[in-house]
Amino acid sequence: MDIYFLDNGRGKTIKGRAFVAQEPKVNIVFLTGMCEHATRYGQLGKFLNEKGISLYVQDAPGQGLNIDKTNDKGPQEWELNDFDDTVDFAFQKIEELKKDTSLPTGIMGHSMGSFMVQRYLERHPGTVSFVGLIGSNGPCLAKMKISFALASFIVNKRNWDRPSHFIQSMGLGAYSRAIKGAKTPLDWLSYNEDNVKAYADDPLCGVRNTNGFWKEFLRGMSHLYEKKELRKISRDEKILLLAGEGDPVGEFGKGIRRLYDMYKKIKVKDVKCIVYPNMRHEIINERENKQVYDEIANWALHSL
Repeated sequence: MDIYFLDNGRGKTIKGRAFVAQEPKVNIVFLTGMCEHATRYGQLGKFLNEKGISLYVQDAPGQGLNIDKTNDKGPQEWELNDFDDTVDFAFQKIEELKKDTSLPTGIMGHSMGSFMVQRYLERHPGTVSFVGLIGSNGPCLAKMKISFALASFIVNKRNWDRPSHFIQSMGLGAYSRAIKGAKTPLDWLSYNEDNVKAYADDPLCGVRNTNGFWKEFLRGMSHLYEKKELRKISRDEKILLLAGEGDPVGEFGKGIRRLYDMYKKIKVKDVKCIVYPNMRHEIINERENKQVYDEIANWALHSL
């Protein structure tokens, strides 16, 4: 497991972890979810490496390797336009890998990372061999526009770097409330209690995001499903959608199916959707994750 570093030449940098196969056939650039970090994907990386797939997991700004040590692992902080800049960093890494390895290279993402991958398809169409969206949701443009307008009203220079209470409660708090009979506020993540405990015990997971983070996240989300943006998506993309039926982020299977219908409506030729029963948000960390791992590997190797 190595660390890689990217500089966009405009004052921003980002880091990630590379899990490189001994004899690679395919590359995957992977974008993580909110309030987590790249090291959590070590088990997936080991599995993929054995299949000849190299995995490059990019930490988001303010997460994992990109934490500013002066904030003492405090709330996740974002700067202006960090959503789209993070997408563009992924493009930078993908182009670098295509040049250096001459191997098929795809992009995948979990949760927040999956929405960034959706944005990637609009900003950099036709530049990857395959796509994977894990724990995602489908078009909800009006909701995102309203949420961004609310954040813009609430967030200002004075409270930008302060931990968010109200917006976070509306966002992540809603997922906790959606699970009936939950033992902990984090049960929405997984049926696997060991995974929930590991997340809760990890000092780099579950931090409270700042007001500025939420404004910039919602800024990025507010563009996703605009007609002018959807028209930019290449119809030749190969898109895999994976979700748990018990995942509130994907509206318990409804949202991910709506996303599938959206891609089919705009005539993307190759779209596959799997909704796993008895799984919640972090399908990669459920006890039955082997079938998820196999699907990810097969989709990547299908590009050969």
